[in-house]
Amino acid sequence: MNLTLEVAFDNKLMTITFYKIDALGKDNDGNSIIFLGNKEYYCATPYNQMWDKIKKINYESTVRK
Repeated sequence: MNLTLEVAFDNKLMTITFYKIDALGKDNDGNSIIFLGNKEYYCATPYNQMWDKIKKINYESTVRK
């Protein structure tokens, strides 16, 4: 996986490239929470859109092999 997103972590806005995501959650506003290790990254991308992006990236990585 290679997914670059603008996220909030420790009250700071930053751009991070995720090569792995342990879990995906939905916050109260319907946006995404990305879990990696023991950290939570908040993203303004709606949960459903983020889930679709992750599925597409995973599908494309298996098709290319």
